[in-house]
Amino acid sequence: MGDLKELADYAVDYAKDKTDAIIARCMKTSGSQIRFSHNAIDISKRWELLQIQLFAVVNGAKTGFTERAVSSKDDVKSIVDDLVVFTQILPDSQFFAGLEDKTQSYPELKGQYDEKFDDFVEDAPHIINAVAEEAVSAGAKRVAGALRFDKSEFFFRSSLGPEGSGKRTFFDLNVRALQEELDYSGQGLSCGVKPSKSKDDMIAAGEKAGRFSKQAIGAVQGKPGIYDLVLSPAVGANVIGSIPGLANPFAILIGQSPLGDKIGEQLAPDFVSVTDDPLFDGGLASRRFDWEGTPSQKTKIFDEGVLKSYMHNTSTAKMFETESTGNSNLTGWQMKLLVPTPSNIVFSNGDHKVEELLEVSRPTIYVTCNWYTRFQNSQTGDFSTIPRDAMFLIEKGEMKPIKNMRISDNTMRMLSNIDALGNDRTQIFWWEVRTPTIIPTMRIRDCKMTAATQ
Repeated sequence: MGDLKELADYAVDYAKDKTDAIIARCMKTSGSQIRFSHNAIDISKRWELLQIQLFAVVNGAKTGFTERAVSSKDDVKSIVDDLVVFTQILPDSQFFAGLEDKTQSYPELKGQYDEKFDDFVEDAPHIINAVAEEAVSAGAKRVAGALRFDKSEFFFRSSLGPEGSGKRTFFDLNVRALQEELDYSGQGLSCGVKPSKSKDDMIAAGEKAGRFSKQAIGAVQGKPGIYDLVLSPAVGANVIGSIPGLANPFAILIGQSPLGDKIGEQLAPDFVSVTDDPLFDGGLASRRFDWEGTPSQKTKIFDEGVLKSYMHNTSTAKMFETESTGNSNLTGWQMKLLVPTPSNIVFSNGDHKVEELLEVSRPTIYVTCNWYTRFQNSQTGDFSTIPRDAMFLIEKGEMKPIKNMRISDNTMRMLSNIDALGNDRTQIFWWEVRTPTIIPTMRIRDCKMTAATQ
C-alpha cells in the first residue's frame, strides 16, 4: 500500500499547478482465470497489474481521464503531462459541475477481503474439476465455462482533500452444461467476495447447470402469445434489475432512462422495494466511498413500489439542487465520464418458495437464463431478449421444455405486473448483468412472447 500511496501522491502533487483539480487512484491487482470445456480445464492464467487512473479538470470545465500501467514516478509524470495536453483540447463538459471537496470520515466495511485467497488460488483447479463432475452427475454430457477471481488494493487521493484506501477479493463462476444436442443446455452461476468459503456454492452451480440441461431434453418450439413468466434471479437481474440503475439523472438527461419525472409515482407493487446499497455485506460493488471521495450511503430507490429518489454525484446534485448520494464513478458512455453509477442493486426478498411460484393455474413460462437483451426504445423501456438455456412451459400441472422464444415487452410494464417474489434472493453478476444485483425469483403477469426468429 505504501508504493500505491507514493505514486498517487506524486501524481496529485505534480499535477496541482497544471490542473484545476485532479483525482489519482493507484491500484494493484492479482488476477486469475480458469476456462474449461468438454469437462476439462483448457486454460489457466494469472496476471499482475499495477495501474494508475487519473481524472483531471482543466480550464474550469474541461475534464479528461486516463488509465495506464505504471511502474515508476517517471511513468506518472509522463502520464500526467499527456492527460493535461489531451484535456486542454477538449470542449467543456456539459455534465461537470464540480467534485467532492470535503474531507470526511468513511463508514466501516467488513468482510470484503478473503484472508485465505492465496490458498484458494491453489485449490481452484480442483474445485473446477469437482464442478464439472457434479454437472455430469446431474445429467450433462459436456460442461464448459469460466471462473475469474482476483484480489486488489488501491490508494486514492483528490487534490481537493479527500483520500482513502481499500482492498477486496472477488470471484465469479459461469457454468454451462450441454447434451449432444446444443438446444438442451443449462446454466449455473456463483459469485461473491470470499472464494475460499464458496466451494459448495460453486459445486451447486455445476449441479444446477447439469440438472437444467437434462430437464431441457426434448424441448419443442414454443408458441407465441401472452404468458405469465417466472424469471430466475439471473433473468430478473437482467430485465427488471436494470430499472433501478436508471434512477440516474445523467441517463435521464441523455434520454436513456424511463424514470424521468416519475419521482413519487407507484411503479411497482407495494411488496417491491429496491435500494442502492454500497455497504451491502458481501456485495461485489461494496465500497466505503465513491470515486470522488464522498462517503457511501444506502439510497432507497423504490420504497413499497414508489420511486423515491435518484442517485447523484457532486455534479448532478448541483444540477438538481440536492445532495450527492455517493454514487460517483467513471463510466463508459462512448468515453469515460464521472457520472452517477449504481453500486449493489438490492431487491427486497419475497415470501414464496420457488416451487410455489411454479404452482400456477395460468399458462406460465419459467425462464432460467437469457442473452442478447436489446432495447428498441430506452426511454420507454421497450426491449427484447432471448431465453438461451432451459425454458419450460407450465400448463395443466405439467412442466414441459420449450425453445426458440423471445421475450418482447416493456420493462416498466413488467415491473408493474410483478405478481410474487421468491424467498431465494441471490447475488447475480456475469456478462449480461454488469451491476451486482441481489434479487429473488419473480413471477410476472401477462408478458409477450414471440418466436425467436421474429
